[in-house]
Amino acid sequence: MEAWQRIQIGVATSLIVLSIGTGTAFKSKQAKYDADLNKAQVALNQKKRQLSTIQSDNESILLDQKQNSINQSTSDSVRQVMLNRAINTRAIKVAKALFNYSGSKDYLKRQNKVSVLLSKKATVDPALFPKHDLEQIKGQKIAGDYYSSSITNGLEDSDGNVPVFLKVHYGTYLNDKLIASPTEGFNLTYNTHSGQFTSLKSVGKFAENTEKND
Repeated sequence: MEAWQRIQIGVATSLIVLSIGTGTAFKSKQAKYDADLNKAQVALNQKKRQLSTIQSDNESILLDQKQNSINQSTSDSVRQVMLNRAINTRAIKVAKALFNYSGSKDYLKRQNKVSVLLSKKATVDPALFPKHDLEQIKGQKIAGDYYSSSITNGLEDSDGNVPVFLKVHYGTYLNDKLIASPTEGFNLTYNTHSGQFTSLKSVGKFAENTEKND
């Protein structure tokens, strides 16, 4: 074998060995790169799941807070409506007890009718039930007719007391003839704990209206 042939064979062998070594090293590095990439991908997916969980939890908390706020607002609104209804119903009963009567005997029973709509220790304006004209009223053909009323509530205080203004339009009759049809105002106090009025006071009459309201 010629010397130049041996040189060619040697060079070729060296190149083959080098190529095999380089390929092996490349595969080793590629395998390590792939492993690192896979590890990084796993870590990234884990972080994404954690972030998604946090976002979901935060959204749930915000939704709960919003729902609770809505529920509280709705609850307060419903309570106010129910309170207004209770006050209005009871105030109208007071107005009717004061101004609906047929005859002197019925007129004298007004205080008892009103008292059952108030608390036992209620403060009542004595001018609503005068004593000096009882004898004059007896035997008279008198009557009273409740026409209408309007009710306005104030704000409830820390003790559950609600100021109420009651405005009543009514008529009074003598011998079957209408002699007056005033509108009278009253201050009352309603207690939300007892569900009763704790005070009743007239604040005076407004200008008369001779027409009966519908």
